[in-house]
Formats: sequence, structure tokens, C-alpha cells
Amino acid sequence: MREVVRQQYLRAMGIPVWIPRQSLPNAAASQLQPFLENDDSLHGSGELPAGHLPDFRHAEDRHVGGHMVAQLLDHGQQNHAGLQTAAKVEAPAVAESDKPVTNTNPLPIDEPVDLTPPRFELHFVKFGDELVWVCDDFNELGNLLAFAPRVCAAMGWEVLRSEPVMFRWPFIEHAREDQGAAVAEQALRAQWSYFAHHGARQVIGFGEQSQRWLRRIETPGCYMSESVSAVMADGRLKKQLWLQLVSLKGVLA
Repeated sequence: MREVVRQQYLRAMGIPVWIPRQSLPNAAASQLQPFLENDDSLHGSGELPAGHLPDFRHAEDRHVGGHMVAQLLDHGQQNHAGLQTAAKVEAPAVAESDKPVTNTNPLPIDEPVDLTPPRFELHFVKFGDELVWVCDDFNELGNLLAFAPRVCAAMGWEVLRSEPVMFRWPFIEHAREDQGAAVAEQALRAQWSYFAHHGARQVIGFGEQSQRWLRRIETPGCYMSESVSAVMADGRLKKQLWLQLVSLKGVLA
């Protein structure tokens, strides 16, 4: 131990700091004197060799603090023996309930959200006060305007119509605002609320987009996933539409 560190330890323990530099007349032989003559032992990094440490417990030390050194040595040896005994004692078994719970199930990974806005357009034509005919293709609008009046006349409904109204999504290309499916549904629901406010009750829709989006907002009516031209050209599809219209007539009555 370095001299400066040794002195700091002694001051902290309340022991006066002094080192015998030479043997006094008529004094007992010093156990430290042979090593104090070597400067490396005092100021170097080495320690005193084992077996050559002074035994203060049996020395007649009449200087202040000598009895404290003996007590400290005894206390240090007792602590060292206690630590060795504790290390040999087997640690008690940890109960299963005390063990930390480790979650082996991996955390769910959120699916990537597609922010691409849906693209579709719907063309609304109101016939009379209660019916709105819808197709999802501008090229089919002419067929709808020709087919719907004949069907309405056959069913006994009004054939007067309003001007077509187009609903296109997204409203604005490359807009910074959210134009996802949820926002599209809100806008389409507002469009249908406009028709409902003016007396519309049922929808007759043609095309997959009409069926998909109008049913998502729970718009009542009958739907054909095929286009208007496909229904007009196929007798089987005409029969399917006719059966739905008969049920619809009962609702409007």
C-alpha cells in the first residue's frame, strides 16, 4: 500500500500517523524497521511480504491508538472467516412463484397500413321521389338512362328523373389530407344523406363498386354486381333483377 493511502486510512480510523524511522535506545527490536529502510516499500506500489507483518495483538504497545489497531485486526479476521463460511452455505432454492415471469409469446406485429386512397366513381340518377339508380361506370350511364325508365314504367313507378350526380373518390389527387377508405365512407354517407333528405328511400345499384361501397354504408335497396349492359343482354340476370324489384315494390308500397 502506498504511504499516502495508508495515512488516509489511519486518519479515517482516528489513529495518529507516525512511522518509526530509527530504533530508539533501550527499545525492543522493531518488526518494521528492516523494511522501512527500503523506500520502495513506502512509496512504491508493493506491499510488505507475507509473514513479516507486525503482530500488534501480542506487542506491548503503550502508544496512543495501539489497542485500536489490535481490535481492528481481530474484527477484520472475524469478518473474513464469516464471509468464507457464508460462501460455503448453499443458497436456498427459489420458489416457482418467486421466479420472474418471462413472456415467451412474441409481441404482435401490426400489419402495415395501406394509405393508398381507394379509387371509384358512382353515378346517381333519382327517379321519382323514392328511388335512386346507381352505376359505377360513366360508360354505363347512357344504358342506365335508357333502361331505368322502362323498368320504372313496368313496375308502376314514376319515370321522371333528375340530373345525374357523380361521386368520385378521391376528390383531389395528391392531397395532403387523409383520403383512405374510412374517409371515403364518410363522404359517401354524406352524399346519400343528401338524397335521403330529399325523400329517397331505396337504391337500385349496378356494378361491383356500387354494391361494395353502398352496402358498406348500409344503404337499403337491391344490387346487381354486373353492369347495366350485362343485365340488359342476359335473360337470367334480368330475372334476378325482376325478383328483387318485386320485393322492393312491397317495401315502397
